[in-house]
Amino acid sequence: MAPRPPALMVELIEEVLLRFPPDDPASLVCAALVCKEWCRIVAGPGFRRRFRELHRTPPMLGVICEIGEDEGSVISRFIPTSPCPYDDYDHYGYRTLDARHGRVLRCVFAYSGSLEVWDPITGERWEVPGHAYLKAWSFNAAVLCAAHGACDHLDCHHGFLVVLVAYKDGNMYVQVYSSETGGWSEPVFSIHSPNDGVVMSPPALVGNALYFFLDARKSIFKYELHTQNMCVIQLPPDFTLDCAVLTTVEDGALGVVSLEDSRLDLWSMVTGSNGDVGWAKIRVIQLQTLLPVNVTILSDFVGFAHGIGVFLVGTNKGVFSVDLKSHRVRKICDEASDDGYDVIQCVVPIMRFYTPDLRQHGLVAASTK
Repeated sequence: MAPRPPALMVELIEEVLLRFPPDDPASLVCAALVCKEWCRIVAGPGFRRRFRELHRTPPMLGVICEIGEDEGSVISRFIPTSPCPYDDYDHYGYRTLDARHGRVLRCVFAYSGSLEVWDPITGERWEVPGHAYLKAWSFNAAVLCAAHGACDHLDCHHGFLVVLVAYKDGNMYVQVYSSETGGWSEPVFSIHSPNDGVVMSPPALVGNALYFFLDARKSIFKYELHTQNMCVIQLPPDFTLDCAVLTTVEDGALGVVSLEDSRLDLWSMVTGSNGDVGWAKIRVIQLQTLLPVNVTILSDFVGFAHGIGVFLVGTNKGVFSVDLKSHRVRKICDEASDDGYDVIQCVVPIMRFYTPDLRQHGLVAASTK
């Protein structure tokens, strides 16, 4: 009988397991089923942290789709793009505003004055106290970790902040809610701006600044989290206004993408030697050459997954993701109907790490027997 090959060192096994794809958390569960030793490694106290430190960028685990029904109601639905547990029931009457650091911020439809932060993986909900500015002429809000700037968000268990930007009576207002204090800050007022309504589109976080679309996407409102400084940045005159999304580009700068017919125009914000801010068109992508031949692009929305450079585009056959680097196209969901009803109106990607808790699968207890 031939001798058995020598067993791999525990350190080598862990190095292999650490390189499992983060967008397929179920693969770690399968690995834990191989033997007791592998299960102990995956369940170890330091494995999850090392796993996230190695991969750094959270994967896209799913998308929040808002689906309009023929009765006029709206369903907010989490659709997973990877095998992971999730809160799988539909939520009626919500409008998704933002998603960041594993949390989703949404408001009750028809602007009832209430906000809610939701974890679509665990199903946890946190009610944010109502605010008078939610009944303003227009508003938007962002959610982020309460320890932003002091946390790497790889295994974040801090509270959250909600940054509310509202426009009313010709003025812009900013207030911040902290889950750790349970209250809103004093309002910060911007300069009088009679023509700038806030567009309810997912904002972008670049460094320590949040960016929001204003005035039918003709300009951008910038709010510095640490200094509370704010300003308005004008968009290019030839920028397509109807369908656009705020992005981040590879060098960490702010970007915007507009969709016109089947063309994606990618813009990057640049700063001149004198400090003036301008825009440069850095890329054009013809989507029709990438998508299946029987797909018609809808100009209702476009989404962006920050950190991985993936766009989400609505079509008559559902939502497709387009990877900027590889040009890989993937169908995310097909929640659409040919008669125009039950059509997706908005899509927001969910970016977060998820490392399975093997105790929930009964594997840790079994491995110790």
